Amino acid sequence: MMNKRSKTLSLLCAWTVLSAVAVQANEPVTIESLLTEMIDRDSVARYPAADFRLKQHSSYNRASKTPDEPEGWFNNKDNNTSDKHDSFIRIEENNGQKEWVLMDHEGPGAIVRTWMPWRNPKNGGTDINMKIYLDGSDTPALEGNMLGMFDGTGVIPYPFAHPSLRSSVNFFPIPYAKSCKVTTDKMPFFFICTFREYDEGTPIKTFTMEDFEAAQALTETTGKALLNPVASGAGDPLSFKAKLGNKEEQSIELPAGETAVREISVKLGSYENADVTRQVILKMEFDGKETVWCPIGDFFGSGIGLNPVQGWYRTVAEDGTMSCRWVMPYKEGGKVTLQNLSGEPVDAELEVKTGDWIWDDHSMYFHAGWRGQYPVPTRPYSDWNYVHLKGRGVYVGDTLTIMNPVEKWWGEGDEKIWVDGEDFPSMFGTGTEDYYAYSWGGQSTDFYEHPFHAQPMSYKYNKLNRKTDESERNSMGYSVETRSRSLDTMPFGSSLQLDMEVWSWTDCDMGYGVGAYWYGFADTTSNRKPEPEEVLNVPPLPNMEGDAPETSADTLKGAVEFEEMSIVSGPKGLVRKSQKLKSYKGNWNETDHVLFKGAQVGNVVEVRIPASSPVAEKLVLHATKSRDFGIVRFSVNGKPAGAEVDLYAPKPVPSGAIGLGAFDPVDGAYLLRVEVSGKNPKSIGTFFGLDCVVLQANK
Repeated sequence: MMNKRSKTLSLLCAWTVLSAVAVQANEPVTIESLLTEMIDRDSVARYPAADFRLKQHSSYNRASKTPDEPEGWFNNKDNNTSDKHDSFIRIEENNGQKEWVLMDHEGPGAIVRTWMPWRNPKNGGTDINMKIYLDGSDTPALEGNMLGMFDGTGVIPYPFAHPSLRSSVNFFPIPYAKSCKVTTDKMPFFFICTFREYDEGTPIKTFTMEDFEAAQALTETTGKALLNPVASGAGDPLSFKAKLGNKEEQSIELPAGETAVREISVKLGSYENADVTRQVILKMEFDGKETVWCPIGDFFGSGIGLNPVQGWYRTVAEDGTMSCRWVMPYKEGGKVTLQNLSGEPVDAELEVKTGDWIWDDHSMYFHAGWRGQYPVPTRPYSDWNYVHLKGRGVYVGDTLTIMNPVEKWWGEGDEKIWVDGEDFPSMFGTGTEDYYAYSWGGQSTDFYEHPFHAQPMSYKYNKLNRKTDESERNSMGYSVETRSRSLDTMPFGSSLQLDMEVWSWTDCDMGYGVGAYWYGFADTTSNRKPEPEEVLNVPPLPNMEGDAPETSADTLKGAVEFEEMSIVSGPKGLVRKSQKLKSYKGNWNETDHVLFKGAQVGNVVEVRIPASSPVAEKLVLHATKSRDFGIVRFSVNGKPAGAEVDLYAPKPVPSGAIGLGAFDPVDGAYLLRVEVSGKNPKSIGTFFGLDCVVLQANK
């Protein structure tokens, strides 16, 4: 029981916090206040006292009106290259000079992020001049080269301004009391201007160069903190080291009472199997509610495999230690858990550091959810949901892991973010790589990192294996993209929905996995639920050696493709789908097969195979093995054919020849019956894939 003195001290501390929040709400927003907020992790865990909504003006295609009109909604001409294009707000004339308007916002606000790409992937230069007009002034408050002003070489220093891969990105805040207009003196290429829109009447001190100069010392201090992140207020660690068997978990119980988790570290004994970062799960429970369920790779920003990277909120070290510094407050108690779903024993270490916290009515719980899907078809074009939140809270970041089975670029798709039930997304982007702050994705496959965004892995390259040939264009395999938010967090009052458009240059099946992070109140909900089965569905890598597999069409004489066969019967819900397999290592006839998706044990499919002769022929079947395929047996014309075949393999490979035997045709055809008879314990499904049947003379 709390004694009288302790109770008095707690009430005094609570009053102090509430008073500080009230003062913060009444004090003007300035360059200094925003720089201070940028590195105040405690402030992110409280709903903003000076409420705002994040908005964005970009060069998205203006033909995008509604998802009900797919032709316009998925139109990805998001730039301007001729007078016929209008991916900007308007053209106006100032003092006899034509200017293109990129952003035009009326009301109090602050620019908190800009992104501008190179116009040429081989040359980062431009002669375009940009002007930022504030509060209706005819004189720009800030003016300079469109790229140089924001790449760290101009007036705004690194790391606020940053030359990411073929882009200029800026996070230095530019507050304004009444209005902001951003223009260029020539037609802009791509652009994104992200800004806070504050409630009317919010006191704001408008940016001036004099104030910018006066804030130089704070700017330098803030920049150093961003590049050398440490957890503030963290006490002695709670920890365990354990060997976790398959499906085993172990937890750390957190101290009781008002407290906050301030740092979490996880280290596994081995990362030799890259899938382990997808199949070891981090779970957290605060005040009786589970708010975190996420694979460790997607939580800490590593993706699939160990990909070292450092940011303001998370670090993945080269020795395998993964740590995060989000502040996670609670009122009564909680626990942090590691669970192993990998199928093999895993050596694991978990360390948690907590510190003081005074809970108030602005305090929020930290959440992290995960979604994975494979395959994800790229045609027809579609939007893939990261998360849909209901209630009140603040969205703070995400990590996207992509598996691309082909060399061509996969990331043309735009982010579309609806806040508080709006009719049109207030955040409509220009490409997935632009959302993660780089450009020219087909060529920008090297590692890069920044306090607020990074590409820890792309194609074959990460921090330990850097790209050396800049002319190389190959984006197959895994790409890991991560973004955490500080001044560009997204508060929401009733809902937030974040979709990423699936838009690849190739008709193929991709793999998607995303970890999303947000703060919310006790009644805030999401559509992200634990997916223990899906974490085992790790998208298989294609042939990463770059050698196109040879077609076996010349050697499989007399082959009949399953695409050409008619289905006589099959179970309800079975999906028959042709898939190109040329990116995988192995010989498939005509480099494709037919996937029978949705098949379950006991299901039977009957297929009619046209005969090539009126007399008996030998039938040799060619199929596919994969990680989600079952065990099958066959019959032809009602007679058992060949032996039972296990079609499981860790990655897609041809089955090789499966002899079925010799049969006489019936009415000019053979009736092939395929039954799913079982499942390998290692397989995560019971689908099957059939390539072709070779008909040979029965000599």
